[in-house]
Amino acid sequence: MKLASRRTAPCHSPVPPGPARRAHAWPTAEVSAGANVDAAAQRRGTAAARLALACACASALVALASGCDVIDYQLPSYHKGYSPKQPVAYSHKVHAGDLKIDCKYCHFGAEKSRHAGIPPLNVCMNCHKQKLIKPDSPEIKKLTDAWERGEAIRWVKVHHLPDFVSFDHSRHVSRGVACQTCHGTIETMEVVAQANTLAMGWCVNCHREYNRNPPPQMADKDITASTDCYACHH
Repeated sequence: MKLASRRTAPCHSPVPPGPARRAHAWPTAEVSAGANVDAAAQRRGTAAARLALACACASALVALASGCDVIDYQLPSYHKGYSPKQPVAYSHKVHAGDLKIDCKYCHFGAEKSRHAGIPPLNVCMNCHKQKLIKPDSPEIKKLTDAWERGEAIRWVKVHHLPDFVSFDHSRHVSRGVACQTCHGTIETMEVVAQANTLAMGWCVNCHREYNRNPPPQMADKDITASTDCYACHH
């Protein structure tokens, strides 16, 4: 007897025969269109997010490159305008301005050392121990009392740089860079305040400006202010 042939689905077919085929049918046109709309919206959202991120990064770069001197906001670590209360009301205006005492007389490390140094009490007493200069002043009395007790004046440091920055005063001062370049018009300050951000962008811009247009006292010197990372980060 001849048996009737029975058609079966090929073993490699991903879609089974019969009623189950409907469960594995291709999506309808309506479903495909909805998926395409969702994908397009997702792409637009991703593009908008990338654009916003790019704008934020560009703003940050502008702020860093300028040293944050051209905008109202500054990073907390920059301390521009910082002016702490000192234990003695020392006036740079009187000493450096009116009396025209050279900055390096008190900050004698500036030409030879990385640190300019806070002057020890004996530097003050070179002038004041004879008690001929304003001996009745309460501020001068603080100096003489500390001197007689053998104690130091605990000055509060104003200008701070991060530990990963290597700034050398001697490399700048010995080449003719004025103290006012970084510290502002210090000779007019009754109370010292940080005049600039001292941010990386501020320093790099200063180096670039010195290379393009050096001040008169440095015009005859062969100096190239480095903008290489290793110059300050080593």
